[in-house]
Amino acid sequence: MKTLATTCLAALLLSLQTVTLCYAVTLNAFVEEAAEQSLFQNDSARIALEKSALPDVRDFARQMIADHDRVYPQLQKLGQALRMDVPAQPSVASKAKRLRLESRDESFDRVYIDSQAQTLERKLMLFKKEAMSSENPQLKAFASAELPGIEKQAQKAKDLQEQLKPSAGALKSTRP
Repeated sequence: MKTLATTCLAALLLSLQTVTLCYAVTLNAFVEEAAEQSLFQNDSARIALEKSALPDVRDFARQMIADHDRVYPQLQKLGQALRMDVPAQPSVASKAKRLRLESRDESFDRVYIDSQAQTLERKLMLFKKEAMSSENPQLKAFASAELPGIEKQAQKAKDLQEQLKPSAGALKSTRP
């Protein structure tokens, strides 16, 4: 019986340490992932401004840059306040996506919008999870405040995907 109690106590202590470690990793994971997504979106939007001739895609890219310029400094401040490193460069995976975008010509707009739609869906899930379940009030407030904008971006990306669907590279303008 004494061995069972000792084993249970050891398991409880180990699980408490694991929960504490997971909490720290989760905080870091949110800040890192949010920053990496922001950096990728900014990088790819700048490429879109160079390569796209479609006004709706260029407008979307400008909006992504403006959002990055507003959100990324907030992530840096949160990272400093929580003593976390915030990535300053895109991840290796993001750099590979960038090369893929840079190598496109005719299909650029479709590839760009598809990559943005995927990134925004992941970003939306990340921020929803943080807004609903974060135990850190700063991160919870930040994620909650950013959700409406991310939802709007994700919807715009989906709309652009639909507009690009009929024929690759031909965008039906939504302008009068």
